[in-house]
Amino acid sequence: MSNQLKISKEVIELQQLVAPEVNRLIEMRYNILSTISSEQPIGRRNLAFVLDMSERQVRNEIDFFQTQKLVSVERQGVVITDAGKDALIQLKSLLYTYNGLEQLEKELMDRLHLKRVIICPGDMDMNYEVLRFMGRSGAKYVLSVMKYKDTLALTGGSCTAAVADEMREAFYPDVYVIPARGGIGKSHSTQANNVVAEMGLKLHSNYELLHLPDNIDQRLLEALKDYPEIKRVFNKMDNIDIFIFGLGRADVLADWRNMATADKRKILEQGAVAEAFGHYFDINGEVISPSSTIGIGIENFKQIPHVIAVAGGVTKADSIIAVSRIRENIVLITDESAAREILKKLQTTPDAK
Repeated sequence: MSNQLKISKEVIELQQLVAPEVNRLIEMRYNILSTISSEQPIGRRNLAFVLDMSERQVRNEIDFFQTQKLVSVERQGVVITDAGKDALIQLKSLLYTYNGLEQLEKELMDRLHLKRVIICPGDMDMNYEVLRFMGRSGAKYVLSVMKYKDTLALTGGSCTAAVADEMREAFYPDVYVIPARGGIGKSHSTQANNVVAEMGLKLHSNYELLHLPDNIDQRLLEALKDYPEIKRVFNKMDNIDIFIFGLGRADVLADWRNMATADKRKILEQGAVAEAFGHYFDINGEVISPSSTIGIGIENFKQIPHVIAVAGGVTKADSIIAVSRIRENIVLITDESAAREILKKLQTTPDAK
């Protein structure tokens, strides 16, 4: 890993043997600094509440960071300095090495038959900065595989929005960016159209929007398919080169989509644990309920060359396992909390098919 801090395995093992508290201290300071970065300006009391720490402990750590010129305490609250931002990136690399995440990535790749796994230290459900790091990893991976005239498709959601947010400006005038689904949910900023528009602007590429609700009536959809703007998107869905998508728990997404109570109970009784691009899957990646809405289908999904799943948090472990079993060679970008929970679950469940 060229961008990781070079620390020998022997040094890490010796430190963990004689001074294990060092790793805990580094992790605590990483959590404090990254929380300040994502929530700034933030007061000491709020910071203590978010991190579930005593105000006295937080005050001591802030004093330390101030001495090191990593944060600044202003009238509105604590903010991170440029030196602090640089230190945060280095701390992320340090924790990657200390926590053995490279080995964890290899284990997940082998057990789930994934093409690649990228793990960011921490828990995105507890620390928003972890989601940003995941988005940055996703953006870097996209740029590493993007080619002339590729078609890039994205779903909506906070994880795919993070990839678009963290994408650096690039010049791909012949690339097309399209939404993989229609609109869903109440958050305007994370709907597929908005994520696509931001990505298209960052890449200086062509992009198409799909001005249809996610759950449009099928008869109305058939009537609209010949509308030029809609037809262009549908035509490109059969030739996607790169697909970035988020995923979630079946029960949570069923509620989010306002699924009827009887239908929700039925899919959960049948074993649905995951939802991705409108479909509900069991733990083995079998479709429990196909998408009744517009967007990418299972057969399309299995043919796309580069498929990138972005999801984190302990509660997503079963969902990630399920989606990884739909097809091989998925790229997974996740956080440490989800990765460790996945591995724990895999100890008691059969390997992916």
